[in-house]
Amino acid sequence: HLRFFHQATLATEGHAATLERVLSTMEFLLKQLETGKLEYSNDSYIGPCINSAWSKLDKYYGLTERSSVYIATMVLIPFQKWTWIEDNWAPDWIRTAKASVQDLWDSQYKPPYQPVIPTKPKQEKTEHQIWIEQKRRQPPIIDEYIKYCQASITPECDSKAWWMEPAQRATYPNLAIMALDMLSIPAMSDEPERLFSGAGVTITERRNRLGVESIEALECLKSWNRGGIPWADEN
Repeated sequence: HLRFFHQATLATEGHAATLERVLSTMEFLLKQLETGKLEYSNDSYIGPCINSAWSKLDKYYGLTERSSVYIATMVLIPFQKWTWIEDNWAPDWIRTAKASVQDLWDSQYKPPYQPVIPTKPKQEKTEHQIWIEQKRRQPPIIDEYIKYCQASITPECDSKAWWMEPAQRATYPNLAIMALDMLSIPAMSDEPERLFSGAGVTITERRNRLGVESIEALECLKSWNRGGIPWADEN
């Protein structure tokens, strides 16, 4: 059963693995451990080990409920959206999940509605023109998040690249910010730990007066250079 943990580690490590893989990976491991509990129920050594592993993993799986970001990140995958959760979770969990993501969008990213105030026209409108405009149906104001959820899922793609496309940034200007914030969170802590280690190499005894902005710029350049971004090579 250790091979399942090996597979889970490979699936959640590296630059491409973001927070959206955490819940599905935990569910995969819990399922394998549940199968192991039945398979080794009569084994006095392996059985208790599997039970202990399941209990510990289930505890941490439950702790993910403290943040709706785990679910939101899964939903902001354009070729997945709510399909994973709707296909694999119980109805009560689905309702709770949708309410938590909606609250995150409403409280953190959804812009307050600002009615468009028309500028004064060069030529005054007649009473007839004003009356016609008042009777004309106004286009509905569609919430970005609702529009995204109602749209068809896309073919499988690089989610971050999809949200960075000009078309998506124009259609979902605020939701794109939310998506890129969520999809920039690594699934594992190894990358942030590397960053701290790299910063320790940058800030030597002879460079101990570097400011926060300078350190941030240097670490960004180092990261871009490792990632093969052309801009880093050209400059």
